[in-house]
Amino acid sequence: MILAHRAAMLLFAVSAATHAQPTIPSEFDAPGSSLDRLFALGGVGSFQVSQSIETIYEGGSYQLDIAFNSSGIFMFSSVGLGVLNSGVGAFNTDPGGDTFSITVRAPDPAVGDLELTVTLRDDDNDDGNIDAGEDDDEWISPPIEIAPGVAVYNIDLSLFEDFNPGVGNDLPDFANGPVGAMLLTFQTSTSLPGGRIEVPITLWIDHAGVYFGNQTLPGGGCLADTNGDGVLSPADFSAWVSAFNTMAPACDQNGDGACSPADFSAWVANYNVGC
Repeated sequence: MILAHRAAMLLFAVSAATHAQPTIPSEFDAPGSSLDRLFALGGVGSFQVSQSIETIYEGGSYQLDIAFNSSGIFMFSSVGLGVLNSGVGAFNTDPGGDTFSITVRAPDPAVGDLELTVTLRDDDNDDGNIDAGEDDDEWISPPIEIAPGVAVYNIDLSLFEDFNPGVGNDLPDFANGPVGAMLLTFQTSTSLPGGRIEVPITLWIDHAGVYFGNQTLPGGGCLADTNGDGVLSPADFSAWVSAFNTMAPACDQNGDGACSPADFSAWVANYNVGC
């Protein structure tokens, strides 16, 4: 993971001079809301992004079409998207923001496993440029396993590691300074429990940014729709079993913050209520 991240960071730095500088959207409803495609590593045939009318949090979302392939040369495959040197206000940073949150809709785990790593950069010397090699901090989250279906992933900012200690002020001050940067890295590898994804997949993301407190789906979402296809069907039971076995967020059907056998009864009740 570290080697893959260092390779990605090299491309991330090179991309800063070659990509446009859009704002960092927390939602993807406004025309022109976008994230740059920053890199693709390993077994990736192609990688496309676009706005989508698909709702996974509220309104529209952002669609990622990733053509993973079965090349035997690579042990991992990853893609990176984000924005560089952008206005920090566009992080949608709440006062006292302490959590990075993103909502993701992912495919069935039968195709393999996927994880997300978030990189944030802040402008410590307030010069309007992000320079993680000399003046500014770079923070990296622990890898987060992506579950099938729709789930909100909340990462406490205290869990982000200072990737370049001694550079900048070593404080995660994302609410201050004129510019900032964000990189989302989706990676699949042979070392993950379900193995490396070797077929094309589509992901949707939404509601990405720094917030105060954990974020949840508006109205609680449709909890019984555990595979996130927008339809209640027996396939959601299989998706719930998978979520239970992996302790994924979709397992928690009774809202107690834990994954336990009691959530099966809660899933049945949620299914019978409908959405």
